[in-house]
Amino acid sequence: MHKMFFAFTLFFCITSCGQTTQSNALSNSEQDCGPDATVECSFLNMPNDISSKMKIPFSSGAPMIISGTIYKEDGKTPFPDVYMYAYHTDEKGKYSKSGNETGVQKWHGKHHGWCKSDSLGRYEINTIRPAQYPDNTMPAHIHSTIREPGGKKPYWINDFVFKDDLLVNKKYLASLMPGDSGIVDLTWDGKKWTGVRNITLR
Repeated sequence: MHKMFFAFTLFFCITSCGQTTQSNALSNSEQDCGPDATVECSFLNMPNDISSKMKIPFSSGAPMIISGTIYKEDGKTPFPDVYMYAYHTDEKGKYSKSGNETGVQKWHGKHHGWCKSDSLGRYEINTIRPAQYPDNTMPAHIHSTIREPGGKKPYWINDFVFKDDLLVNKKYLASLMPGDSGIVDLTWDGKKWTGVRNITLR
């Protein structure tokens, strides 16, 4: 009797305990994509049909297109098939939401998207020009993460910021990570802002 009870208990633990561990792993994965999410969460909800042109839907704000080429470490060789995720505030400096966001986008808001560099390393972000945070503590910016092909862990790059922003100053520049500064010189043509940022991955 005791042997049968032990065998049943062991069987129950192997089956159901294993299921509990898997369930917890899934729920923990969802919890990890909170306000302090790891960089991997940036690509969790990425659609399958990604092109080199990131189009972030918007209903208000000044249209803006930033384009450029992603290069390998030598700064000369175009880097194809690099995924980029970006998100930013709205024209009022807030991470406004549609209400149907999931994962880390619950905090990043509705102005987010993905793209993948083409065979020549080119990418484009079609969105609106974001505003500074309401407290004006840092420049208006676009956060961005990169995922290179080959299974390398994703990582952050310096934010996209704008040359005409007065908060892009010595203090801000001193806070940057190694790599290009992310400063984009925008031009207004009466309908939209346009600018170029070429990115060398290091």
